[in-house]
Amino acid sequence: MKTVRLIVPILVLIFFVPAASFAQSQPSPRMLAANELLKAGNWSEAAKAYEEIVRDEPGNGRAWYQLGMARFALEKFELAVEAFQKNIAISNNPNVMYQLACAYARLGQKEPALEWLKKALDNQLPPIVNLDEDKDLASLRDDARFKALATAMDKQRRPCMYLPEARQFDFWVGEWDVFNPQGQKAGTSVIQQVSAGCGVLENWRDAFGNEGKSINFYDANTQKWYQYWIGASGGPLRLAGTYKDGAMKYEGEPTTINGVTSMSRMTFFNLDANTLRQFAERTSDGGKTWTVTVDFKYVRKNSNQ
Repeated sequence: MKTVRLIVPILVLIFFVPAASFAQSQPSPRMLAANELLKAGNWSEAAKAYEEIVRDEPGNGRAWYQLGMARFALEKFELAVEAFQKNIAISNNPNVMYQLACAYARLGQKEPALEWLKKALDNQLPPIVNLDEDKDLASLRDDARFKALATAMDKQRRPCMYLPEARQFDFWVGEWDVFNPQGQKAGTSVIQQVSAGCGVLENWRDAFGNEGKSINFYDANTQKWYQYWIGASGGPLRLAGTYKDGAMKYEGEPTTINGVTSMSRMTFFNLDANTLRQFAERTSDGGKTWTVTVDFKYVRKNSNQ
């Protein structure tokens, strides 16, 4: 099997594993020296140093783990497997289970690799790793079992990408030319999906060069969408609402200026894949009358409409 250089961020994994798992709160001078060799990338000398430590301290889980990492970096995967297994017998740590799965995968041993990868997830492996991008797991990628595990991990790592309610405003994502009711171009807007699908970021620029931004997000606790807007004029808006019948309907918090309290409401109508309408109104008499403040047609760029 063709080997690849180590791509797992070794130092991140070393310090991510909780020290309590290894029952060694105060590293000895020998451990500190070995750790410095590992941090410096001196894998061979680090491995020798850790081998001496575990020979004298067979219950030192951290030393076994970091010996495994040094051997992994040296591409001595069989020896890395041995060290990781020693650690797991002491710590039962899911991060080490994950690294053990990587070592088996690099050896081309699919079954134990998948077994330990599943154990890592079952034991609450923190969702910091994108399994689909870890080259150490490349030999597993075509297996349906791996795909299921990768999806399960991705759901933990990027939950909003799998939450239907958090996807409701995706129809606004894209690059748009924006027109007023007279057909004149009022500006442009670039709408981005951010924070792994947990937010929708608006980047507005009007025909005069004035800019504004809003962050939109779904809160599963309140089951509502929220928009926080700030424009070049400095007047913020805070709105909350829901998606229903093909439209995102927001209502704003009451604001009082010079003794006059006003409220706003705004709706984004999802007309089709390349067109939407933004319609906003404001009232200063408790909702008896409403004044239109925004009536824009969005046309997706390069849509030929």
